[in-house]
Amino acid sequence: MGSSIKGSGHALPKHLVKNEDFLTHSFYTKTGEKIQKPSKDIVQKLEEISGIVERRYIGKDEESIDLLKEAANKAITDAKLTPNDLGGIIVAHNTGNARANLGDCFHTVPNVAALLKNTLGVTNKNCPSYDILFGCPGWVEAMIQAHRMIKLGETNNVLVCGVEVASRFLDPFDVDSMLMGDGCGAVILSKDDSVEGIVSHATFSHAEDDLDNIILDGSLKKDHPGNIYFKMQGQQVYKYATTFLPQVVKKALDQVELNPMAVDYFFFHQANGKMLRVIAHNLMRLYAISDAEYAHKIPSNIATTANTSVATVPTLFDMVKNNQMEGFELKAGQTYVFASVGAGMHCNAFVYKS
Repeated sequence: MGSSIKGSGHALPKHLVKNEDFLTHSFYTKTGEKIQKPSKDIVQKLEEISGIVERRYIGKDEESIDLLKEAANKAITDAKLTPNDLGGIIVAHNTGNARANLGDCFHTVPNVAALLKNTLGVTNKNCPSYDILFGCPGWVEAMIQAHRMIKLGETNNVLVCGVEVASRFLDPFDVDSMLMGDGCGAVILSKDDSVEGIVSHATFSHAEDDLDNIILDGSLKKDHPGNIYFKMQGQQVYKYATTFLPQVVKKALDQVELNPMAVDYFFFHQANGKMLRVIAHNLMRLYAISDAEYAHKIPSNIATTANTSVATVPTLFDMVKNNQMEGFELKAGQTYVFASVGAGMHCNAFVYKS
């Protein structure tokens, strides 16, 4: 019994925010001191390291459920299903439903998947709808759970979504805030005996000294109101991601006796351009592949979407699937690796055969 991706969709807000929009910002250090370097130099340096040139934010009159509805309907239509064909809805997020016209207020009761089920008009009571809070790897973990549901014969079709409205939680005085964007990605995972689908998976969950690497906290500018701003210890996150994401990918690949050269595409979490390259390099080193040509195997949309957290991997996949990424084309018989890393700290991966 295979579990196959039957449909996909994504949604990005219309409001475009370019790097030059940050030139009027004043930035502060982690210790609360104003950075004296010109904002132009700070912005340029971050662009060089991250590869990000623009991102999108939802409007004040919009909320998370708007993005979810758009992406989910696209996935359902693409799978040639109706909402009541769904036997499960899993929504990965970190900030609940960011409500319209309420500033930084977000809601988790009722849970976001229940809101989505209601919005889609699903009346099937045999469709459990629940959320996952697992940092950026939430969508990948939700796919693993959906796969288990199908393998156990509990359902035939699961809608798996990743949504993030980071813009409501960004500290305007923190350089790291430039890394984040809003978005939503969705797929339908279905029972399918004609393909192998998800063939292996692996998850690491440390939650040790790395627990505070990514948190919500107060502004770097001490007198700025609010205490739920996105905060990251960049060097520690970089070290964790480049060390453990290659290891968890290797664990998933080894389960099915594959190596990176057998993989057609790696759908990696889009957090930082430099980080992506180092993760790939370190993965190849684990297999003693020292001179591999892997750039053509790693699609990246980070330049135009930034880091949309749990939405990055499904959004990237849908863009490739719909021929929106030049040089990348999905075909039957290919092998993919989906992998992510983030707050917790957690990282995970699954291997998929189309």
